[in-house]
Amino acid sequence: MRTSTAKKQGPAKARPDRAPLQSARKKHDEREKQGEKHLEARPDSALLQSARPALDGFPARNAGVGSHLRPQRPDRANAWKTIWKPGTMLAPVPAVMVSCGGKDGYKPNIITLAWAGTVCSEPPMISVSIRPERYSYEIISKTGEFVVNVTTAALAKATDMCGVKSGRDVDKFAMTGLTPLPSNVVSAPAIAESPVNIECRVKSTHKLGSHVLFLAEIVSVQVSEELMDKKGKLRLEHADLLAYAHGEYYVLGRRLGFFGFSVKRK
Repeated sequence: MRTSTAKKQGPAKARPDRAPLQSARKKHDEREKQGEKHLEARPDSALLQSARPALDGFPARNAGVGSHLRPQRPDRANAWKTIWKPGTMLAPVPAVMVSCGGKDGYKPNIITLAWAGTVCSEPPMISVSIRPERYSYEIISKTGEFVVNVTTAALAKATDMCGVKSGRDVDKFAMTGLTPLPSNVVSAPAIAESPVNIECRVKSTHKLGSHVLFLAEIVSVQVSEELMDKKGKLRLEHADLLAYAHGEYYVLGRRLGFFGFSVKRK
């Protein structure tokens, strides 16, 4: 018959004090519960919950209620979304100089606009929105024509100046030193210093509120030859194009890709 011999045990090792850890965990759980109650009490919690799919690409810090509002990012580990009132937050947007006049007794004028953009490919169409109190609104309403002139870093000062001065008081071509260029189709002059001039004819007008939107068809385009390569491709990346974001002007930076690069086979 086998017998077992009890091993001699040494002195008991000191166990770590778990009280601080348990206390910290308890406080953490209480904060989480308070956060859940706060979120549930907010009238816009349903709206915040609906935003979850947009954040699916970021792992949540924890699996509790509202965890999708705290995406784990290298630069902002505890980022939260803040609800703002509805506003014009789209950025960046183009800062274009729109030239008009040159017919029906109106002298050539320039207005700088950020509310402008392409709205249709075929037929090619563009829109600009202008406050009714602006002088250019009267000109475009009566003549039905204008030219959208793409701006660059070299034109930043002139672009800003044409946005703060009124054509009722000054000749903006003379004030800025810009050169009026005869357009190909419309009567309104283009701006020679701009790399791209987009001639437009108004198709319809829409009163929106603070602004009136002019929906126009593009009838002709002029492009600076110095931006064309040997194959006839327009290389706008060499133009230092200007952009506008919430009251600030920026120049476009480095190229990140092209349309469809995300699915191109290597």
